[in-house]
Amino acid sequence: MSSRRDRRRHAAPQFAGRTLDAEALFRPADAKVERKTRQLCREVERTLSCALGDCRDALLRELVVVGVEPAPDASRLAVRVLLPPADVDGRLVREHLERMRGHLREEVARAVSRKRAPELTFELAAPETT
Repeated sequence: MSSRRDRRRHAAPQFAGRTLDAEALFRPADAKVERKTRQLCREVERTLSCALGDCRDALLRELVVVGVEPAPDASRLAVRVLLPPADVDGRLVREHLERMRGHLREEVARAVSRKRAPELTFELAAPETT
C-alpha cells in the first residue's frame, strides 16, 4: 500500500496550484512580452519620426525612420534610419544623430510609459537605387 507521501514524491511539480510544464520553463519568450516589445518599437518609431521631422537640424529633418527593433531586448532599441537620397556623408549624419541622442531619448521617454526610457542606437541604411 503506497502512502500519500510516495504519491507526492512522484507527481509533477506544482506552483500556486498549477502543474509546471518543463517545456514552458524553457520556452524562449512569452507571447505577451513579444507583443509588448513590438508595441513599444512601433510607438518609438512614430515618436522618433515626429521628433526628427520637427528638428531644427536640416540634415536630420531629411531622415526617415524605417524601423525600430530590440537590440537585444526592449531596454536598448536599434533605430534604422534611411539616409536622404542627396549625396550626404554617413559619418556626418551619425555625428548629428549622436549629438541629438539625448534629446531624442527624452522625446521617447515622454511618449512611452515605462520606468526607464530605452537606450537608442542608430543604424544608417542607404536608399535603394533602381
